[in-house]
Amino acid sequence: MNKLFYILLLIIPFYSCNTELDYKISGYSQKIIVEGTIANNEYPSVYLSLNIPLSESVDTATILKNVIRTAKVTISDGENTEILTSRWDKTHFPPYVYRGYDLKGVEGKKYFLTVEYGGYTLKSETTIPYGSDIKNFKTTQLEENDSLRILSMTFNIDMSHKTAFRVFTKKSKDKYYRETPMVFNSELSFSGDKTFDISPQPMKSDSSYSENSYFAVGDTVKIRLCAIDSTSTQFFKALTLFSSSNGIGSNIFIGEKDALNSNISSPGFGIWWGGSVRNYQLIIQ
Repeated sequence: MNKLFYILLLIIPFYSCNTELDYKISGYSQKIIVEGTIANNEYPSVYLSLNIPLSESVDTATILKNVIRTAKVTISDGENTEILTSRWDKTHFPPYVYRGYDLKGVEGKKYFLTVEYGGYTLKSETTIPYGSDIKNFKTTQLEENDSLRILSMTFNIDMSHKTAFRVFTKKSKDKYYRETPMVFNSELSFSGDKTFDISPQPMKSDSSYSENSYFAVGDTVKIRLCAIDSTSTQFFKALTLFSSSNGIGSNIFIGEKDALNSNISSPGFGIWWGGSVRNYQLIIQ
């Protein structure tokens, strides 16, 4: 399951099983959960759901019941507008997505999101910042295992851009990209060439799970470096507080409190973020 979406579903609990929007149940509010993204040279995608009551078990059936499949989702860059097409997406969970097929992301541009559902209209905006190229990669042998390597990357940070960075890796033996569970330059204070270790957090279902956050010699690894703007940085920085080495931290079960810095208008909650992506492929030496 997408860990970000899982957290958003649970971040503002309430006690009703009714999937109609009800804002005054036991002092809690039901929210329309939004996870949307657009990247340079890529089409936007948006996932929608209602948050899940604490009285319900968090299983596949419950999540699918709360997925929103009848919303109208619109993206605009201020000049061009596209209504996203909804469809099932078996590569993701929850497996239902609103996706664009016309408007691709461009660095430096602002993008506006509108979600219409249940008589409510949610709005948000984000910017795709200017990205940064990775200058070099370096591998270091793990002392206790000569077949595993620590992987690091060096890239330049322009402080005037006010960008932070997320990094995702996909090992050849795995099906999905996994994120290094931290936001690089989350304080927006670094400048110049900086070196960071890449340490993805594998799931137990990954074939590379036994490698932990290291990389096997001879493996081919795909790497995505994603620059994000200052607003998105605050959201993903806060998100790390709700994560743990086992998946989801226990402190996400909070009441009527904005623990994450959502940029979705009420009654929505979540994140609409733009990313400037650089893609690489590397054979581990």
